Amino acid sequence: MRQVALRGLFSRKLRSVLTGFAVVIGVAFVVGTLVFTDTINASFTNIFERAQKGVDVSVEAAQPVKTSFSSPPTMPASALATVKSTPGVEAAEGEISGAGTLLDRAGKAITSSGAPTLLLSAGPEKRFQVVDYRQGGAPKTADEVAIDRATASKYGYRVGSRVTVQGDAPAKQYTVSGIVTLGDTDNLAGAKMLIFTLPEAQRVTGHRGYDSISVAAKDPTAVKAALQQRLGRHFNVLTGKEQAKQQAQDLSDALGFLRTALLIFAGVALLVGGFLIFNTFSVTVAQRTRELALLRVLGASRRQVLRSVLIETFIVGLGASIVGVLVGLVLAPALSAMLKAFGVDLGSTGLVIKPATLIVGLAIGVIATMISGFVPARRATRIEPVTAMRDSATPGVAPLRRRRLVGSIALGGLGLLGLLGGLFGGGSTAASGSLLGLGMLLAIFAVALVAPLLVRPLARVIGAPIAGLQGLTGVLARENAVRQPQRTAITASALMIGLALVVFVTIFAAGLKSSVTRAIDRQLSASLIVQSQDGITPIPNRVTTALRDVAGVQAASPVRFGSSRIEGVKGITAATGVDPRSITKVLHLKWKDGSQATLASMTDRSAIVDADWASSHHFKLGSTLQVTTPTGTRLPYRITGTFNSQAGLTSSVLVSEQSMQRSWGVQDTAFVIARGAPGTTPPQLQKAARAALRPYPSTDTLTIAQFKHKQEQSVNSLLGLVFALLALSIIVALLGIVNTLALSVHERTRELGMLRAVGMSRRQVRRMIRSESVITAVIGAVLGTVLGVVFAVLFSRPLASQGFVFVVPVSTLVLFFILAAVAGVLAAISPARRAAKVDVLRAVTAE
Repeated sequence: MRQVALRGLFSRKLRSVLTGFAVVIGVAFVVGTLVFTDTINASFTNIFERAQKGVDVSVEAAQPVKTSFSSPPTMPASALATVKSTPGVEAAEGEISGAGTLLDRAGKAITSSGAPTLLLSAGPEKRFQVVDYRQGGAPKTADEVAIDRATASKYGYRVGSRVTVQGDAPAKQYTVSGIVTLGDTDNLAGAKMLIFTLPEAQRVTGHRGYDSISVAAKDPTAVKAALQQRLGRHFNVLTGKEQAKQQAQDLSDALGFLRTALLIFAGVALLVGGFLIFNTFSVTVAQRTRELALLRVLGASRRQVLRSVLIETFIVGLGASIVGVLVGLVLAPALSAMLKAFGVDLGSTGLVIKPATLIVGLAIGVIATMISGFVPARRATRIEPVTAMRDSATPGVAPLRRRRLVGSIALGGLGLLGLLGGLFGGGSTAASGSLLGLGMLLAIFAVALVAPLLVRPLARVIGAPIAGLQGLTGVLARENAVRQPQRTAITASALMIGLALVVFVTIFAAGLKSSVTRAIDRQLSASLIVQSQDGITPIPNRVTTALRDVAGVQAASPVRFGSSRIEGVKGITAATGVDPRSITKVLHLKWKDGSQATLASMTDRSAIVDADWASSHHFKLGSTLQVTTPTGTRLPYRITGTFNSQAGLTSSVLVSEQSMQRSWGVQDTAFVIARGAPGTTPPQLQKAARAALRPYPSTDTLTIAQFKHKQEQSVNSLLGLVFALLALSIIVALLGIVNTLALSVHERTRELGMLRAVGMSRRQVRRMIRSESVITAVIGAVLGTVLGVVFAVLFSRPLASQGFVFVVPVSTLVLFFILAAVAGVLAAISPARRAAKVDVLRAVTAE
């Protein structure tokens, strides 16, 4: 039976290759993602170990509230004296690390790489020096700065050049004293490095103490214990190796979303590929009915027949998985090269290829193939020996059984429960995400299970205009599409999956953009919003004062963001800090309990919270929130008002920005909202504000219309990335159409010959195959669109109370239908040519 399986496999080489291609893509993404992220982790570990070289013990302020990419609070200057006086400490040095902005020669902020610009200090102790000076030397005066080699090379800076840097202090020009690297890397994972003298770093960042303290000691373990005892729980003391490992782990955890996202898209590609594999082997078994029946006549048992088909499935899965692993190993450095092109240099660390990664890749590919091929293999065992005595016609598909319909309804119900549980269950993020994923998967299988029932009516409707335009060829194409409804349904279902996700993301993105626009229009009575040019980095506190002094500005209100832990609330709670004296002039909340006067009368111990958030956590008006701030301070905040959050303009919890600044340690301003005096137009105010903010070139002064446009651009950029990744699954689905049509052409050789014999031209044959492909693709588009809309409705309902607007972009969905039809035409090119080349005499005499 092994020889039979191998002979059958190699007699259908093209079919096997097309079937395995789906597995190749899925496995390649899994392996490439794992190798890529393992390499990133190793690179970060090497970088941070290099940065901690010479540091025996490291001291930082503790972070009771720790979030991704968060930095520890600045320690008071007195902490350094305490460290130096600790027995066993040979040397200690305070260091500064903050964020700032480097300007290009035209005076514009450099934000191209997306990574931050780090402002670092250089101390006198050589043993703590983390960088290597490749040219020049360390800064010696307040007017000098050293710069990383990657940035210097990219923007043409060298020793002696003049550069402009802005931090919390206004922009200032410096002379480049040296060009540095971090070991064998030209920058810190894409982050630009600017190194100042310690006093100048403190002035530029506004940090009056130290962000970290490096310690040299003969016995790091003993000194670590002594320092922890003397400094207390508000400080975090680690050995140099522990600190490097912790920093690498923190960054790896923060980038964990990247691994998750890539693996999700790999899973989608494998799911789509599973439908292709199932369909291919189903058709193969159907076409080999007489062959398999003859094997039964010759004495083969059902188990042997099953084993024969499963061997064939295993070989396809194993071969495709091996190729997928090899492609994944090529994909990983390609991803690293892409990051380097965007300025994220991970150094010369080689690819980290763990045996577990290769095993996982092979196992996923083989298991996915075997699962997809098991049902067709089992179907092969049901072929009776007597079938060998019949004509070699491919059997049709049995009518849709009642249990299939019941199974579809059951799966759909379970999928709906999973979706609702993920949306409203209130569990952890991981648990909710798992429920949502499981719910979507079950819903997809439910639709795929009942799809054969929908093929006939959909094909009739979709094929009607084609039949009207093309006549006989259109009619034949429509009839061919419904001849094998299960085959057509599975082929269309593969396309349905990718398109459902595309439609879901499109509708959700359209709703998000509309929600933000409506929330801005309803809640902001402002003329300008001043933020950083990248929209993420905080802006200097002095910007607010500068704006208030601009002629024509009636009010300028700063907004801060912070994180906290609240007793009775799981995880981290985001909060917004606002200025009660000015916020009511630019922001109007949608109140449930309270009014603008409530907002204006906020104190340092009062809070205003989102009504839904309060209800879900069993808080009400007058309740007291026990808040642990990022500095470790535990404070009570009394709820004095509730509002309905609108499209994320604010967090669920509002406190005064003075309280956030004093007790939370949040010194940075996220953005400033400014309102113009009556008679002052936004363009006039914008021009005056930009002139006043010239010392702060990192800022971006936007009118409300420009701000809304920038938010839409951000959503569109993310949408483009998602579409690019989902395109892979759609390509796999189109290959499924190619494969199905090729199989259909093969089994209809005699039929095509008869059509040619009675007068059908080659052109008409090609047109018929193309039309059949278009009908199949559009059926997939219909099912995918309906499923995507259902997902979007379900996901948007919990957000309706927060101002989310459900919008269906009809024109975009129509475009998807057109593209699906075009894709169907493209997928049919090769099968249509093959059908048109069928030899008439051979075809009519074929069995």
